[in-house]
Amino acid sequence: MRPPHTVPADTADGRDEEAALALYREIRRDAGASAEQLRAAADLDEAQAAAGWRWLERLGLLRPKDNGTLRPVEPQAAIFGAIEAYRSAAAEHERGVREMQRVLHSLMTVYEPVVAQDDAADVAVRFLGGDVHKKQMMIDLNESMRFSCDSLHPGPMPPMEILESSLDRDRGMLARGVRVRAIYPRSCLHTPKHLRYVQELAAAGAEVRLIDHAPYDLLIFDRHTALLAADPEDPGQSLVVVVGAVLVKSYIALFEDFWLRAVTLDAPEPEPGRGQPEVTAQERAIIRLMADGLSDDQIARKLSVHRRTVQRAVAKLMDRLDAASRFEAGLKLAAAAEFTGLFTSP
Repeated sequence: MRPPHTVPADTADGRDEEAALALYREIRRDAGASAEQLRAAADLDEAQAAAGWRWLERLGLLRPKDNGTLRPVEPQAAIFGAIEAYRSAAAEHERGVREMQRVLHSLMTVYEPVVAQDDAADVAVRFLGGDVHKKQMMIDLNESMRFSCDSLHPGPMPPMEILESSLDRDRGMLARGVRVRAIYPRSCLHTPKHLRYVQELAAAGAEVRLIDHAPYDLLIFDRHTALLAADPEDPGQSLVVVVGAVLVKSYIALFEDFWLRAVTLDAPEPEPGRGQPEVTAQERAIIRLMADGLSDDQIARKLSVHRRTVQRAVAKLMDRLDAASRFEAGLKLAAAAEFTGLFTSP
């Protein structure tokens, strides 16, 4: 005979305790009675009896017999059983704590330092000053290049002798199968010697794109080494060489963002027509971000420009459109019959 029950409860309220005590008294008086007989003798309904049986089993006051019936367990024996169960659980917990300590100690003192050391061995930042050191670094990097060379040049353009020397190095890399991508300022198109230079670079096999604005000079070699000016306001001074794929990731993301927003060298210059406002590539990007609801500060961060640059561009647009507010400027631009496409990438 086995009492009806479900999963044992961890605790019992006062009514469960009363039901359990009533059943315990009855089973001690008549251990051979059925569960139904014991319930009736204790004057309990089925729900009360089920809760009482659960709590008695949880307390260890019932023990099954070989014939399937139950016999009561003395409280003193149940106390010893509870203490032994607690000791066993405590010992298991202690073993688990020791194992966790051993695992954490191994991870923190053996494996983590090894990984950190391996990563650090692949990361370095160097500062270079002086024309001799900078020139030698450029030569070494160009000669060691195997896969790709990406460069971003905001302008102004350097002297032609530097550009000619750079063109020779680029031709050498291209001959070795290195992919060369370069972004130059759109103003190159308006200076014959600079236009000739970018055209010769493209003719040699390099991929050349133009953009209205970029934050600073940047060169990325084999997507592993980045070279940039220590002071973007004075790029002719010291250089920073960043080595390591982990550190260079952010510079790669910056270049790829400008690469997507730049236009190819042979792309036609935007021409105003039939009342359509002439919009530069930078203004086009600002308009797109304005349409997305971004503030001036957010737009500046997105385009890597100063907040004042964004404000000046917006002010020029408002002036050309004769708009009294940013909202009115947006309405006029959206209403222009030939304005379709300004909110898409060039």
